[in-house]
Amino acid sequence: MTPPSLRPRRLRVALVAVAALLPLAAPAAGPAVPPDAAAVLEKHAAWLGGWAALDAVRDVAFEGTVRVSGLSGPLAVIARRDGRQRTAVDLKVMKSVETLAGTDAWEQNASGQVEEMGHDKAASERRALDRAFQRHLRGDGVAVSLAGREERGGRAWTVVRFAYPGGDTYDLFVDPETGESAWSRWVADGRTRVTKRSDFRTVNGVRFAFLEETEGETARQAQTVTWENVTVNAGLDDARFARPSASASVVRLPAGRKATDWLAVDLHQKRYVYLRGEVNGVATDIVLDSGAGMTVLDGALAKELGLRVEGELEARGTGGNVGAGIVSGVTVKLAGMEVGPLPAAVIDLSGVGRRVGRPLPVILGKEIFHALVVDLDYPGSRIRFLDAASFRYDGPGRKLDLIPAEDGHKSLRLAIEGGEPVVVGLDTGQGGALSVFRHYADERGFLSGRPVSERRGGGVGGATTMKVATLRSVTIAGYELKGVPAAFQATDVRGAFDTKRQEGNLGAGILSRFRVLFDYGRACLWLEPGADLGAPFPKDKSGLVLGWADGALAVEFVAPGSPAAEAGWKEGERVAALDGEPATAEWGRVLTRWSEAKAGTTVRLTLADGTERVLVLKEYY
Repeated sequence: MTPPSLRPRRLRVALVAVAALLPLAAPAAGPAVPPDAAAVLEKHAAWLGGWAALDAVRDVAFEGTVRVSGLSGPLAVIARRDGRQRTAVDLKVMKSVETLAGTDAWEQNASGQVEEMGHDKAASERRALDRAFQRHLRGDGVAVSLAGREERGGRAWTVVRFAYPGGDTYDLFVDPETGESAWSRWVADGRTRVTKRSDFRTVNGVRFAFLEETEGETARQAQTVTWENVTVNAGLDDARFARPSASASVVRLPAGRKATDWLAVDLHQKRYVYLRGEVNGVATDIVLDSGAGMTVLDGALAKELGLRVEGELEARGTGGNVGAGIVSGVTVKLAGMEVGPLPAAVIDLSGVGRRVGRPLPVILGKEIFHALVVDLDYPGSRIRFLDAASFRYDGPGRKLDLIPAEDGHKSLRLAIEGGEPVVVGLDTGQGGALSVFRHYADERGFLSGRPVSERRGGGVGGATTMKVATLRSVTIAGYELKGVPAAFQATDVRGAFDTKRQEGNLGAGILSRFRVLFDYGRACLWLEPGADLGAPFPKDKSGLVLGWADGALAVEFVAPGSPAAEAGWKEGERVAALDGEPATAEWGRVLTRWSEAKAGTTVRLTLADGTERVLVLKEYY
């Protein structure tokens, strides 16, 4: 039984891009724009104020209010034609800043830490800025066409489509007679958001919308922006786009120390990193998860701590999207150091804990990785934290470069079955070895010509059913691992893995073969192999997915082609004991021990009614 992944991530408010704020302007359309589209854009430019007025916009500053997910606060956007943009929002319980400054792109997260903006996000933001300052309408790096007519808001519009390499599109809805436009649609990485504009006013001869209403794919993604002030050509100094000289310090090491002592790690099911610490003075288990977009509290713990939950942002997990409230003033004490005070997401983690086989009261996310060097010795079941500025690596391991990804996460490259290196997410909270995303699995034909079964897993967002198979090899930092069990993205879940920005997600099943030093400040990992680097990967050999409920283990899923399926096990049956050992809420440890036993091992399971069944383990994928 492969445990689910833990990914409460992407909690960033999806702010309206500058292209949704500035009027779309361009000189007369060039030869790259087809004549029929050019004619529509010509009328649109005239409606906005005319080419001369539009071309004269060198910079613009917006001040207003954003309302999203039950939260509201001031929003400020400044942009320059030379490729600089800064967006700042203050939602009281969390603040953020996003900035483009030429080739530099950075973000300041809700904890005040400065992060490199993910490469894909930076490219998307630059495209939005290009749209605001004319370049796309010249056909520069984008294909322009008419995409038919659509009804929206009780009117028929001509759709002008701007298609980017990689499949993203931006649609502008234009009245072909008057040039008026009140709607746009942006499709990025397969996800759609639609913006309605109204309350148009003229500033410096150019028409601006002072009200922006954006809808996403769920109600929680909806947001409204109301502008109080729009200023054109006031002059914006370079200093306003400069990266802060120092990131906020959210971690305090023990006084006079550059590193903590080693702290014992409880590797639940040999993968999940459980630590013991305190949150706001209450002793608790803490799960370390580099894939968490911010620290997360289970709803029950937040209530116990008396924290006030505000708003309901959207968390994208492997099992789908869920609501996440926000609290402030969270302080974590761990290994003699103090982290915080932090804002934190609040999610009901009871379902995830039940699938993992152990409660998850706190998930400590990316903040700790951005603040310190994290030295996680999986083979030694221990961890320590080091001052990043003074750290110098001098061990025998190999260096692996990290790539900035969305919302401050990190990606890396590895090779699967001798293919070209591909980009995968780095995720200590993902219990499996490797998840392969649908588009890459289809491209390589990984599910053809080899035994394939299914597993029931999932994390934040609910349970999912994924295909599972064994890869011949995975090569990371020059280390070749053979016989690697992999999960393949479910086709019916719009969760965190439903993306074409990466080819997969690297989990603890592979990371646990190494001592791993996470050095985000220098954009690298150091990998030191453990003694079991070349040992066979553990795989479930039973086909039973069990979950604790009402004093017994309930069968939640039976894997196709598995020993359990061949023996006729059914969902809903209840197991009271495993090899004579009574099942308890801490069943995960026992289950890991027997499900990873050698093929041919006989296991006795006692049902709730006292009857006994025998299961002979074998490899089935």
